[in-house]
Amino acid sequence: MTDENYSVRVAREADLPAVAQIHIASWRDAYKGTVPDALLLNRSEEGSLSGWQATFAKYPANITLGVSRDDVVCGFCCAGPVVDAEKNAPFEFQIYGLHVAPNHRQRGIGAILLRASFARAVSEGLSSAIVWTLRDLTLSRRFYEREGGEVVKADVWSIDGFTLPEVAYGWTNLHHRKC
Repeated sequence: MTDENYSVRVAREADLPAVAQIHIASWRDAYKGTVPDALLLNRSEEGSLSGWQATFAKYPANITLGVSRDDVVCGFCCAGPVVDAEKNAPFEFQIYGLHVAPNHRQRGIGAILLRASFARAVSEGLSSAIVWTLRDLTLSRRFYEREGGEVVKADVWSIDGFTLPEVAYGWTNLHHRKC
């Protein structure tokens, strides 16, 4: 999937440091004021890289990249079939993480990545998708709403001793979406 400035491709192992860097930069920028500062300061590129290496080893097709014409990684999406069926039922496909480098936001990269993930789900015979985001993360929520997602669930996310309210956006018929 491409547009005139960006394309989507599956990540390679050599891309994982860029994924970790974007992940941390995105967190520190977009989550500031929404999550406790201690949680943001506890995050490191090294820790993120270790997590992405483990994800890549187990689910290499799940990490896709938004890249510029000169192959600079500008964002990434980790998505695949739902693993926690109990929490995510009746949805079949999940966006586990979608992050765009702060200096590349508002250029359509997130939408390209999301739509490419939905196209992958459809190609695998899956017809519904879910994504969880923090309840108070306005930037993220507006994005998913613009992309046609509807709030379908609420829960809390427990991370590093913090409990944060979250909501899930769902898409029930990916076959009829323009992917």
